[in-house]
Amino acid sequence: MTTSSREDVPTWGWLIGTSSWLLLPFIGPAVAWLGFLVVATASRRRAAWVIGVASGALALTVLFELWGPFTGVVNAVCHLGGIVGALMINPGWLRTRWERRSAGGRASQPARSAASTRSTSSRSSTRRKRSAVKVAPLPESVRLADAVGATSADLLQARAPAEPAEPVDVQTATADELADLPGLSRTKARRAVKVRTKNGGFVSVEDFGEAAGLQPHEIVRLRSAATCSPRPRGERRFGRRVDL
Repeated sequence: MTTSSREDVPTWGWLIGTSSWLLLPFIGPAVAWLGFLVVATASRRRAAWVIGVASGALALTVLFELWGPFTGVVNAVCHLGGIVGALMINPGWLRTRWERRSAGGRASQPARSAASTRSTSSRSSTRRKRSAVKVAPLPESVRLADAVGATSADLLQARAPAEPAEPVDVQTATADELADLPGLSRTKARRAVKVRTKNGGFVSVEDFGEAAGLQPHEIVRLRSAATCSPRPRGERRFGRRVDL
């Protein structure tokens, strides 16, 4: 496995470290709002802001015992609701953090490539100076082309890269076509088709990925190979027919 392929998949250590904020909702409502506000500030997710503010307000009412004899019940409900809300927000939080990390890694690659290019060009110029008196032999491809009567245009056409494949529309693709997408198998593709038929289509590629059971980093890779057309509109009905 190459270094680039390892960087495309988050490690378990990264997933556990980035999800460490879940400890605050599990401790209790008194500190759960801190975790939600940290996630909301870093990822700018509206759901985290709403849950964090609501959790903080309820924690204050429990702290001052405004619920009277029902304070214990309200505290337990707030605790359970905070845990459920945190588990629902965490996949989106992981996806946001991984996208930012991947974007930062791609931004640093051009600088390294430029330095590598300068180093390679300097070495190449030195080699050319040393071998200036030598006659460079013809490439093997040119000799073979001369032998079969091919031209330089034929060589350029043979070396031309293949055109990139069009993205797969998850709204209309079959299960076999969906199974060719990165991270999907035939089982996951069939599951996604069942959910699509039941719900009348998908809202976005992320919605499709969650329905297929993909991990956050797999949904990130899926965006470059799939697209989602608008959900088809159902048949409009204006009323019931009454027989008199």
